[in-house]
Amino acid sequence: MTLSALGLAVALGGAACWAGLDATRKALVRDVPPALAAMWLSVGQVPFFAVALAFDAQLQPGYWPPGLSALGLQVVANLLFMKAIHISALSATIPFLSFTPVFAAFVAIPLLGELPSRWQWAGIALVVVGAVSLHARGDAPLWRRLDAGSAMMVGVSACWALSTTLDKLALEHASKPVHALVQTGGVAVALLAWLLLRRAPLSVPRRAWPALGGSVAFAAGALALQLWAIQLLFVGIVETIKRAVGMTSSVVVGRIAFEETIHPSKLVAVALMIAGTVAVVLG
Repeated sequence: MTLSALGLAVALGGAACWAGLDATRKALVRDVPPALAAMWLSVGQVPFFAVALAFDAQLQPGYWPPGLSALGLQVVANLLFMKAIHISALSATIPFLSFTPVFAAFVAIPLLGELPSRWQWAGIALVVVGAVSLHARGDAPLWRRLDAGSAMMVGVSACWALSTTLDKLALEHASKPVHALVQTGGVAVALLAWLLLRRAPLSVPRRAWPALGGSVAFAAGALALQLWAIQLLFVGIVETIKRAVGMTSSVVVGRIAFEETIHPSKLVAVALMIAGTVAVVLG
């Protein structure tokens, strides 16, 4: 597959929005429980895509199987993500999302017929090595090196990889605004029901409003650009570009905004993952 300039530009724009969202969500869950934050984040995006329906509102019956499957995975992924960044450092959890292109590459083969080249498989391998070495400390076995937040983020990677592949299938039967509205609205309703069943409070403290507003803006831009990008590029390539930008920003933002410690080993691990990303894109 030849990577178009437009496809790369859209994917990079979406990746920048996802990186901004990672940082603002970290600030948000300082004052708001993870499930409540995820619910309001989804609610806030609904008006953006509802307005977009006026310009493109195509929907065919074949949409519902992949569309609803993607929705279910998004609900699980949102809850896991919020919990992960709430209990663990941003720079330690976000890089584990680098598993997303690995999972996406494998899932896209049977579902979409998207087969990466040998160079791209090599790049994916580098991403895995870098992600695992991020937590390489001492002689402890791997399962002891991973904290709870990192393990949750691996689960998020799997959910997002499959849901993004299902997004591409769903877009064969619906326009982007329709699919985005179903996903954000569905996640909002599911999380609201969950909170009501648990009799959890639904209000957000005023001090968290700026972080919530920033998160909503980044989330709407990220989703819109990603849905466009996967129509132009392989799903695995889009996910890899997203993770390269996200991994770099997580280390920088984690240090500057949240005073997280950055060891040299983390920089080496991130460098490996970025090298793998370059191989995937240029493969």
